[in-house]
Amino acid sequence: MHPLDGVNLTELIELCREAGLGNFGRSTPREELIEALDSGVLPEPCPLDEQRVEMEKHISKNFRRLRTQLVSCNGKCTSFGCPDIIVVRCWEGYKGDIL
Repeated sequence: MHPLDGVNLTELIELCREAGLGNFGRSTPREELIEALDSGVLPEPCPLDEQRVEMEKHISKNFRRLRTQLVSCNGKCTSFGCPDIIVVRCWEGYKGDIL
């Protein structure tokens, strides 16, 4: 039994962030998070990282206009930890404005 087996997914993601291992989506398997913490090595990058960066730039630049449409969004796509499905839905809704 591993010492991190009792730690929930949100806590594992936060532990990885605090350890400087980057931001992870909630879709990252527990085993990968635990392995990253044990080895100190980053797992494969999330394929949505590029979209997160572009969305954050766009939201930051247009936050006053977008805040009524993004009610619970703080515009920090790269650090807030939105689930991957939210990133996909947001990207699909705004990619025409962003690109």
